[in-house]
Amino acid sequence: MRGNRHPGILLGVWVAVLLLLFRPQLHGMDTVAYYAWLRATVIRGSLDVSEEFIRFGYGGERGLSPTGYRINEWSVGPALLWSPFFLIAHGLVHLGNALGIPWEADGYSAPYRILTALGSALYALIGLELLRRLALRIASPAAALWGVLTAWLASPLVFYMSAHPFMSHAVDFFINAGFLWVWTRWEKPTPLTRLALGWIGGLAAVVRYPNATLLLWPALEDLRWALRAPREGILRLLSLGVGAWIGFLPQMIVWRVVFGAWLVGNPYGIAGAGTFDLRAPHWLEVLFSTNRGLFPWTPIAAFALAGLAGPLRRARPAWARLLLAQTSAQLYIVGSWSVWSGAAAFGPRLLTGLFAGFALGLAALYEAGWRRWGMRPVLTLSLGAIAWNLILLARYGLEDVPRMGPVPLSTLWLGQLTFIGRALGELDRIRQALLRQFP
Repeated sequence: MRGNRHPGILLGVWVAVLLLLFRPQLHGMDTVAYYAWLRATVIRGSLDVSEEFIRFGYGGERGLSPTGYRINEWSVGPALLWSPFFLIAHGLVHLGNALGIPWEADGYSAPYRILTALGSALYALIGLELLRRLALRIASPAAALWGVLTAWLASPLVFYMSAHPFMSHAVDFFINAGFLWVWTRWEKPTPLTRLALGWIGGLAAVVRYPNATLLLWPALEDLRWALRAPREGILRLLSLGVGAWIGFLPQMIVWRVVFGAWLVGNPYGIAGAGTFDLRAPHWLEVLFSTNRGLFPWTPIAAFALAGLAGPLRRARPAWARLLLAQTSAQLYIVGSWSVWSGAAAFGPRLLTGLFAGFALGLAALYEAGWRRWGMRPVLTLSLGAIAWNLILLARYGLEDVPRMGPVPLSTLWLGQLTFIGRALGELDRIRQALLRQFP
């Protein structure tokens, strides 16, 4: 298999996933809240999302802020990245109206939903291709491809880029992949490249607040460099900070308008939607709980971490240090939140961004395994992990596993095997599930 065919393989699988799972529908508080920023700004020219919340039945769930705006604690990053697709849809709707097509220019009609949802899926695809190209620096084309495919199809990403695209997770994966791409491109940073990296890191924090930890690692690099060359190190650090401020500025502006403050420590706390206790993080639960824990729901993550700590650390020590540190930081932050499981979720959705780094860990692991044991064990592991996740996704869609809360280990793991035996009897339900909206 030639490496120049691999982008086509990614694209082909991406199309197949969308044909099976694509659901451009808004459902659930989170999706409405993310989308409300976009719709309210473009259609009504306002940051008051009361109209959007009321439309979906959430008008009474959030009070008013001190400045009189409806409280929306969700970040504005997804709306920013969706905006090109939404604006294209807006133009198409007006063009369609001129041609006699009765689309409503209300921000809710089919063109808006379809193109914005496709935006999430497209961002995921771009992130996957960036990672594949990055993995080529540490692995053969085949190992790079399979590492990326597995990190995608054996993780929550496959669900959140298609069946639930109005969540932030596909965009989160993309921005994490983009950060890694930019950070690794310049082994000898300059103030200009640090400005760009800071901007992407700031934007990553606007997509999902905990992503601010991405900026810690280049900042530590610059501080260390400042001990050798103070002028250059400090200039790089200042450039990183300015870039981060520019990238995060849209969120600060929204907070200023809606909450009356440029910086808000815990927006979710304002709405009573969750608290943070940094003194008692739920480390073990985030990793091992059957309530959306990382390893029980996505076992391939254990192999990815082994790849980061082993083969990748030997091949690219700086990459491994950053990715392992970022994984630890995200586990700590997620574990410190009172809603660490992500509530209703397919797998550990709050950790979806980490699978950008996990793709590199798997590529490095596969390259080492390929050389030592050959292709068969690697492909067996990869295909087994993908099959596990897709079976679990089918069960989730059929509510064979609960949509939220802990799942008995026997139901979660042994149920995977029994479901295979029951699959023939479930074909009609599976077909109906593929034709209807995931709730």
